[in-house]
Amino acid sequence: MHRHMFCFKRRDAITRKGMVIMKKINRRNFLKVMGLASASLTLAACGGSSSTATSTATSTAASAAAGDAAAAASDPAVSFSVTNTHSGEGVQDKSMDKLIELADKYSGGSIKGTKIAGGSLGGEREETEMLQLGTLECAFVADMGVDSAIGGLGWAWLPFMLTSYDQVDEYYINGWINDELTKQYADNGLIRVAPTENCFRECGNVKRPINSMADMTGLKIRVPETQACQDFYTALGAIPAAIATSETLAALEQGTVDGVDNSIYNMKSMGVLEKIKYITMLNYMYSGASITCSEEFWNSMTANQQAAFKQAADEAGAFFRENMRADEQTILDQGSFEVEEIDPSSDFYKQMKEKAVELWAGYASEYPSDIMDRINQDFSV
Repeated sequence: MHRHMFCFKRRDAITRKGMVIMKKINRRNFLKVMGLASASLTLAACGGSSSTATSTATSTAASAAAGDAAAAASDPAVSFSVTNTHSGEGVQDKSMDKLIELADKYSGGSIKGTKIAGGSLGGEREETEMLQLGTLECAFVADMGVDSAIGGLGWAWLPFMLTSYDQVDEYYINGWINDELTKQYADNGLIRVAPTENCFRECGNVKRPINSMADMTGLKIRVPETQACQDFYTALGAIPAAIATSETLAALEQGTVDGVDNSIYNMKSMGVLEKIKYITMLNYMYSGASITCSEEFWNSMTANQQAAFKQAADEAGAFFRENMRADEQTILDQGSFEVEEIDPSSDFYKQMKEKAVELWAGYASEYPSDIMDRINQDFSV
C-alpha cells in the first residue's frame, strides 16, 4: 500500500563508576569549524534573547569545515571507531561502512575507521556517555537517545511540530533546528557532525482502523518513556503504556497493549509487524538522529581532516536518510496490514493538531523562550 508523505538541561560533569570527570568545552572553535559561527539569526523579534541566537550554516558539505579536505592526505594519521545500537546488516550498518569508506577516501588515507558491531556497547545513553568521556570516537545516535543523557533537547520533537518530510528537510536537516541542536551538543562535549534520522512515529494496532478521535479512545498503546509521546496519546483519549522495546512483542501477544507507537522501520525491528492489523500514519513526531563524534577525537584531527570527515559524514548521512525512507516505504508496500492515511484537511487531523499545540504551552518552561517562540511562529495552528 502506498502512503502520502505528509507526513538545556546542561550536564557539565559525567559520572562513571564513582568518578566525576569535568569536560571543558571549546565551543567557539567547534562552531567555527562546523561553519556555524560565521552568521547568526537573532531571535529577538520572536521574543528571544541574543544569548541563544540561532547560528546559520553558511557552507556546503564539501567546505563546511575550516580546512581543505584535499590537503588532508599529508596530515598525521588518525583513527576512529564507530557504532550504533541496531544489530544486523540494516541501514545503520551500511551507513557506518559508508562513513568509514568516505573518510578514508576524502582524507587521502589519513583517517582510518573501524566498525564496532551495532548494539554491542549498550544503548544510546551509554554510547553518548562514552562519547563525552572520549572512550568512543563516533556513533550513530538518535537525538532522543542523546537527550536521555544530557537533557534539554525535547523541544525538537514536540508532537505535531513537524508532520512531513518536506518540513523535516527544510527545518531539521538543513535549517535552524539542526543548528540549535548542534550548539546544544557542543555545550555538552559532543560534536554533532551530520544528521541521519529515525523517521516519523506512527501507530499500529490489532483492534481497528483509526480515522477519528473516537477510534483512538480507549486504545492501550505502547509508547517509549518520552513524556511528549505519553502526553499526546493521553490528549487523544488513548491509554499510553511505557514499555521497553524488548518487552513490546510479548505485551502485544498477551493483550497488555492493543497497539504500538514507533517508526515503521523500528516496528519491523521489534518484530511486531506480523501481529499488527492496522497502521495509522499519524506522522505526529519526527525522530532525528546524527553522526556524532567525541570532542577528543574531533580535536585530534587537523582542520583539513575535519573538513574531510565532515564531507564524509554529510554524504553518509544523506545515504542513511535516503535508504531509511526507501526501506520504510518498501515495508509499507509489502505488509499484510491495512494502512490508514490521515488527510491534513480532515477534522481528525485538525483536532489532533489542536490537541498537540495545546500541549506545547506545558513544555514552555523547560526550554529557552526564543526557541519556543520560534516553534510557535513556524509550526503552530
